[in-house]
Amino acid sequence: MDYVAVEKLKWRSRRSMLELDLYFERFIGGGGFAKLDETELLAYQHLITLDDADLLLLFQGKEELADPQLQDLVNKIAQQNFYKEV
Repeated sequence: MDYVAVEKLKWRSRRSMLELDLYFERFIGGGGFAKLDETELLAYQHLITLDDADLLLLFQGKEELADPQLQDLVNKIAQQNFYKEV
């Protein structure tokens, strides 16, 4: 994925729900996003198309995805510490 596509993914990570913004900002700012390989970036691209309410339930561990690759990505993002300054 080229630089412009990656930057667009970061921009599309902005959500209308503060809690989700915190998850995504911590993941991107903390270096987790930069460590994603091409396959994981494609999974991330799919993940951010999900509804905000569904994403929040996934990050809180109240729901799980059937796709193990997507679930692994959700787990990586959900591990971000809300209270740590980036």
